[in-house]
Amino acid sequence: MENKNFTTSFLVDESPKEVFNAATNVRGWWSEEIEGNTAKLNDEFNYHYKDVHSCRIKLTEVVPDKRIVWLVLDNYFSFTKDKHEWTNTKIIFDISKQDNKTQLRFTHEGLVPEYECYNACVNGWTQYINQSLPNLIATGKGQPNSKEKAYTIHEVAARFNELAQEEKWFEIQDELFADDVKSIEPSDSPYFKYAEGKAAVRKKGEDWVKRITAAHKLSTTQPIIAANHFAVGREVDIDVQGFGRVHINEIMMYEVKDGKIISEQFFY
Repeated sequence: MENKNFTTSFLVDESPKEVFNAATNVRGWWSEEIEGNTAKLNDEFNYHYKDVHSCRIKLTEVVPDKRIVWLVLDNYFSFTKDKHEWTNTKIIFDISKQDNKTQLRFTHEGLVPEYECYNACVNGWTQYINQSLPNLIATGKGQPNSKEKAYTIHEVAARFNELAQEEKWFEIQDELFADDVKSIEPSDSPYFKYAEGKAAVRKKGEDWVKRITAAHKLSTTQPIIAANHFAVGREVDIDVQGFGRVHINEIMMYEVKDGKIISEQFFY
C-alpha cells in the first residue's frame, strides 16, 4: 500500500547531536510564540498563528541524537471544514548518519492528500523543515514566525487563501496589500486597466463589483508558493453590465515583500 503521509528530508554537514539540538529548539525554526517545553519526553507545548492555526503537541518519544516523535493532542484550523484535521497525527524527526553527513527525515504521519489543509500544510512544512531548520543548524539562525517581524510568504498565502475561499477580496486588500501595491492586467484586457496604490486598486475593484448583476460561478484554487511569489487559479462566470455574460479563467500571481503584497498580476 502506498504511503501517502507527507515526508521530506535534508542532509547537513553538522553532527547528529547538533541536528537533534536544533530540532528540539522549536522556537528557533518554527515559531517564537510557542508556549511550553519542547525538548524532553512528555513535554507539551502550544503553537498558534493568529486565528488561523493553533495546536497542542506532546513529545511521546525522544531518543537523543536519533529520533523525536510529537503527538498532536488537539488542533484548530480556521480555513477547513474539519477544524481538527491534525488531531492525533504524529510528527516524526528521524536523524541518522549518511556517509560523512547527517540526514534529518521528517514525516507528518496522518497528513495525507485527502486533508483539506494538505497543500497549505505541505507548503508550510517545506518552508520550515527544508529552509528554516537547516539554516538554524548551519548558521544558528532560522526563520521562525515572530511576534515582531513581518509575516512570511507562507503566512500571507495562508491568510489570502482563507479570505479568498470566502470571497472576501476587499478584506484581502485591507489586510494584506501594501500602500503602494501595483495591479497589473494583460495589455489587451477589455475589462481592467493598470492601477497603482491601495486606494486606486480598491476603486478599480469597487467599480467592477458595482457592474456585476449575477454570479454563476466563483472559485479560487489553493496557493502555489515559490520564493517571494504565490499564485492561484481563479474562475468566474458572471453577468456584467456592458459586457453581458463573462467567463474568465485566469492565473493570479502575487509578489510579497516585508509581509505585504506589493503587486498582483493577472493572466487570462
